[in-house]
Amino acid sequence: MDQAQTDTVDRLWKAARYLPQTVRLLGTRYRTLFLAHAQRCRPDGDAGTVADALAFADYLAKQERVGLLGPERTALARDAKALRRRFRLRRDGDKVSATEKWKILQWIGL
Repeated sequence: MDQAQTDTVDRLWKAARYLPQTVRLLGTRYRTLFLAHAQRCRPDGDAGTVADALAFADYLAKQERVGLLGPERTALARDAKALRRRFRLRRDGDKVSATEKWKILQWIGL
């Protein structure tokens, strides 16, 4: 395996920690779906893994041809909601990054 493949597999398992219900219900389809997503975006910044997980959740939610079952959609929505409670996803072309919401509030003095 070359370095790019190793990095992608590393991203796959790191993002899985932030989407536990979704990964459990997707089972073996998770790997295929994540690899398709990984070709379209690059995580950036300190919270790159969180950004990758959020971008993957967005990718799944917007895909019409990925026939997610009701329980899978519910799990995806719960996992994404838990992440969005704490993080904000930012996109810049194919780069994605995440910023903790409480830090933003501290920076502006609230």
